[in-house]
Amino acid sequence: MTHYPSPTDTPAQHTYTSSTHSYNAGSYDAAESALALEETLTRINEQTAAHHDDDATQAPMHGTQAPLRTHVEQVVRAYFAALGDELPTDLYALILKEVEAPLLQVVLEQTRGNQSKCAKVLGLNRGTLRKKLKMYDLMD
Repeated sequence: MTHYPSPTDTPAQHTYTSSTHSYNAGSYDAAESALALEETLTRINEQTAAHHDDDATQAPMHGTQAPLRTHVEQVVRAYFAALGDELPTDLYALILKEVEAPLLQVVLEQTRGNQSKCAKVLGLNRGTLRKKLKMYDLMD
């Protein structure tokens, strides 16, 4: 069985079509996999905002959006649905990358670039934060 797509695997010999894109076997790579995941998250975010309901899944802070875990679950389910019978590999790393980079960016912005404060907000060692900032090219 082909385990596809993944940041480290080669494309499978087929094409699959989602609601917004058709992915060809010769061109599907990690960047497109991340893009597909990001587009799915964006679409679900828009649907959640447009079809807000007043149930217990609301975030207590704003009362207008579902908790992050609900969004992640929806994105992962949509991602698997888009892949059909194919199984991705390194999905954990892909999702962490998609969540971690914007998390670091926003917290760094909120702390006005102060890495010590950013590390404290995130509960990370400052050295670990610097490593992650370099990894995501978020260092000045």
